Amino acid sequence: MSSLARGGWRLPAGIAGLLPILAGLTAWRLLAVWHLDLELYADEAQYWSWSLTPDWGYYSKPPMVAWLIALTTGIFGDAELGVRAATFLVWPLTALGLYLLARRLFEGEPWAERAAFWSAVAFACLPMTFLGGVLITTDGPLLMFWTLTLYFLAGALACNRWRDWLLAGATAGLGLLSKYSMVFLAPAFLVYLLTTPEHRRLLVSAKPYAAAGVALAILSPNLLWNARHEFVSFQHTAEISQLDRAGLNPDAFLAFAGAQFGVFGPVMALGLLLLALRPKALLVDRRLAFLAAFSLVPLAAFLGLSLLSRALANWAAFAYTAGTLLVVVTWIARDRYRWLAWALGLNVALGGVLYHYHDLARAFDIELTRKTDPYARITGYRALGREVQRLLAAHPEARLLGDDRKSFASLLYYARPLSREAAYLNPSRNIGDHFALTADVALRPAGSYILVSKDREGEELKRWFTEVQALEHIHVRTHRDHALDYEAWLVRGFRGY
Repeated sequence: MSSLARGGWRLPAGIAGLLPILAGLTAWRLLAVWHLDLELYADEAQYWSWSLTPDWGYYSKPPMVAWLIALTTGIFGDAELGVRAATFLVWPLTALGLYLLARRLFEGEPWAERAAFWSAVAFACLPMTFLGGVLITTDGPLLMFWTLTLYFLAGALACNRWRDWLLAGATAGLGLLSKYSMVFLAPAFLVYLLTTPEHRRLLVSAKPYAAAGVALAILSPNLLWNARHEFVSFQHTAEISQLDRAGLNPDAFLAFAGAQFGVFGPVMALGLLLLALRPKALLVDRRLAFLAAFSLVPLAAFLGLSLLSRALANWAAFAYTAGTLLVVVTWIARDRYRWLAWALGLNVALGGVLYHYHDLARAFDIELTRKTDPYARITGYRALGREVQRLLAAHPEARLLGDDRKSFASLLYYARPLSREAAYLNPSRNIGDHFALTADVALRPAGSYILVSKDREGEELKRWFTEVQALEHIHVRTHRDHALDYEAWLVRGFRGY
């Protein structure tokens, strides 16, 4: 293995074997969602609410996920499957992108086609793909555009054509509109250039900077949106990283590092770790160095962040596209198919447990409780929505009022269409989510509202409303040991905070 290959646009013959596998996995995921009757979790419901007013930005995320939901619900309707429809496309497309990237990088090697095929299959069977492949999240489009950017960068490094550089910039810009984590492309690419002597000349070439300019041009409407809203997206990103409270936190580091074995799969994660412990072997071949830069550099950054403050398990997910290819190529080039078989078998087994947990629990007589049901956190909001619908129908003059991001997002979806024109109670006046930014009841104070809240008391509400009437306690039993409990209040005459 010695050089970056010169790829083209021809359709590889080996893709004929890959497409049925990806189609079969996608069909399995569709059936799993249908069989589980999977409710939207709060973030999905929030993204759906954003899609109702397409814009260039939202409080915590750039707009791509909302745009995708607006597109798919326009085609398939706004049932849960319509909201999630894009995820059943972007994850298989990422696997296909990885296949093409492998062929472009390693064309000419006798094992290149096998490595490309099995890398795509391995990615499609990662635990994070089994989970992400049934939920609509910002990670799906991010990983797709990250992989496409690597594909065009590989071509740019091989041929130095303007076309490849500009296409890399375009897909990077779309990645930035998907999730701001796409910014890690820049330091990873810089590390690659600095560790690859034959490419250091690109540091003074106009082409990489032109690609960066294209990416920034595509992102610029989101930057303008943020400028009009006091850069709330970037403030939120800084707040959730908690770097202002930085200090050594070995427990968080160990938790994040351990979680990566669940995100990437135990055998795949072990394979990547063993490669990372031998950096000289990766630097010998600049194709492996390319993959290492775009996997290990962002992963190292998040490991460092977890040590200093905190990092959620999925934050480094995009590192595992190049990481998958790096691990699988190394195994196949060294004829270690047993490792690949173990990795695939274990990951598919984990995916099967995830998708069929309820069936397995019944088969083994395991009672589903708050602690034993992995779907407990997203269960019950459909029933809660029906109760709130009933109250809104009984008081047609009133609109929905919420005071908690997660439950409010869920009720916007599950109490539709009666939840339209809902408002948000935010006495702290802290802009902590998109609803506080755009739906504060202070922006539309006239009229009556039905407040659905866990924590508010009547005397407290009288400080903000001229009329306060307790309606009922809403109790939704989800498991023997857990229920959703909310109080419903009819309030009128908002006084201000």
